[in-house]
Order: sequence, then C-alpha cells, then structure tokens
Amino acid sequence: MLRKVPSWDHFRHGITLDEMYPRSARYIPELLHDLSTERIVNVSIFKGGTQIKFLLKFADGNQAIAKPKRHPRDFYWGYNKSHPFWYDDERHTAEIASFHLDRILDYRRVPPCVGRKVNFSTEILQNSDDSAIYSTLRKQNGNTCFIGNCVKWCCNEDHPVCDENGGVMELSVCQMIPWPIHDIENYWSQGIRESKVWKNKNVCTDFLNDTKILKGRFFLDVIENSLFDHLIVNYDRHHIAKLGFIDKHRSFAAIIDNGKGFGNPFKDDITFLAPVYQCCRFRNSTYQHILSLTKEGHKLGDLMKSSLANDPLAPLLTDEFFPAFDRRLAQFIEVMDKCIERLGPETVLVDGLELIK
Repeated sequence: MLRKVPSWDHFRHGITLDEMYPRSARYIPELLHDLSTERIVNVSIFKGGTQIKFLLKFADGNQAIAKPKRHPRDFYWGYNKSHPFWYDDERHTAEIASFHLDRILDYRRVPPCVGRKVNFSTEILQNSDDSAIYSTLRKQNGNTCFIGNCVKWCCNEDHPVCDENGGVMELSVCQMIPWPIHDIENYWSQGIRESKVWKNKNVCTDFLNDTKILKGRFFLDVIENSLFDHLIVNYDRHHIAKLGFIDKHRSFAAIIDNGKGFGNPFKDDITFLAPVYQCCRFRNSTYQHILSLTKEGHKLGDLMKSSLANDPLAPLLTDEFFPAFDRRLAQFIEVMDKCIERLGPETVLVDGLELIK
C-alpha cells in the first residue's frame, strides 16, 4: 500500500526559484487544514526575532512557527511619538492576512499561514518542557499567562501572553520553510538611522550597482515587496530574505515575518513606495494584475474580505481595513502613473533585468 505523502512534504518540494508554491498547487487547502488541526506533540519558544513565537512540532512530522494573540482586533497602533513603530507588538492576525494578500496579489512568496485555537494547558503546556514558558507562568485576571524570553520591551510584566475564554489561546500557525535563509540588507529599511539615507537621496543607482542584487529576479521582487509593505504598513522589513536551500543567489525574495503589519487602517505612509518612485521600474505582468484589482466586482478590499472569511479565526481584521487596501493601491497606481508619464511605459514596465539599466 502506497504511503500518503503529507501536505507539508508536497509544499517543501514545490518551492522553486520563483515562488513558494505554484498557482495550481492543490495541496495548499489540505496544508492549511493540517496546520489548524494536526495534533501538536512538542512546543518550545522559537529562538529568533524580537517577540514571542512558538516552534510547534506535529504528529505528522511537520513543523510550524506560531504567534499568540496579544491584542483585540480593534487595538490600533498610533505610529506617532507616543507610539513609535519599534515598540509595536506583533499581531497573529497580520501573519494570516499577509498570506491571503500575497495570494491575491499573485506573488506567492509568503509561507502558508492559518489561524488556530488551542487549549493553552493541554496543547501547549503539556507538550512543552521549555523553561522560558514554565519559569514565567502566572495567573492574571483568572487567565493563565506567561512572559517568555524575548527583547525586554516585549517580554515583561506589562506584556504577558495569556489564554482567555476558559483556557483558549488564538495562534497564527505558519508553515516552517527549510533553512538556511539568507538575509540581505533592505536598502529602503524604515529604521530610523537607515531611512535617513534614502529619504535624502535616491539610492536606486547604488542598489543596482550591488552585484548581489543583479542575479535572478531579486531586484523586481524587492520593488514588488515595497507595494506589499505599503498595503499592510509594515515598518519592520529591515532585511530581504532569500532561500539558501534553493539558491542563495537566484532565489525569489521571500516575504516572511509579517507580524507588525495591519496595525492601523487609518495610517498610510507613501514612503513605503520609495523603491517604486526612486527606481521607476515594476514587473509588467504583476502591474497588469494589480490594475485588475481596481475593477468593480474584483477590488482588492472585497477579495481580501471574502478570502479572510474562510479562516478559522475569522473575522481577522476590522471592516476599516478593507477600504484601506483600495486606497493604498490607488496611491501606488498614482506613483506608477507619474513614472510612466515621465519615462514611458517601455522603460517603467519590464519583466527582465536586461531591460532595467
């Protein structure tokens, strides 16, 4: 009798130089179902990043990165002097919504991610011996909480991770991708020190003179990824990831660790589009698809609302986010229109590096 190939194995072998999974991947719905239901056999704190995340191991041999709920859906971050972006907590819903957005944009560069409700005591604590969890356990307002081990402004007495509603904890569960992952500095990082450079100078020429950039599809991916971060308002993209197990030089630019997105539907920031308006280049095939997401009956906000409704933790976003998608997409198209008017479509809309310089 032939052994059934698990969905995560299909996923692992479906990753290519160009995408996390093909458009025709029939195993994605099964993988999402498995991530949200498969029995958890081991839990530990995932080492890496600034905030709390779990490494989950499942009975079917799969592994995933999970982030717990920290705030209600309608908790918005200010992105102002009182609430600077670097103190922003990650949102489990942002990881899930990023996966859905990535599919609708037809990038397919975000790992599959789904929501899951677990019993914190029986599914997490009873399957873990991690002292970073157990040594910081406490009761708070009738709930079981822990502090964990991460950067001090996220893991402290004022920022516990707690279950609720009789022991339930919400998680985003994102498929683990094979290592190694190679990080390349993001020329347009929103970090305070880094952003002073590109906000005072067009750095696109420097970017194109970097030999690491001019291999494979990376340049156009970075430009596309800036639109993604504009749509979700993600100030945390300090590096761009390439998948070393495929080819660290020619791999697509993966869009991973999106937990700081979707913090405020009312705050737009056009500077996320700096790679677009400084380079005035964009992948033509993607741009034509983007234009289709502005049509009545096919608008990005409506597609996102419909897609997110299928997640086990729905609703994931408040209703204010859906018009924000369309508003921010219109801002991108306005930037592109200016580029095309200045340089012409044959210069701006390209599909290969040979047409860029």
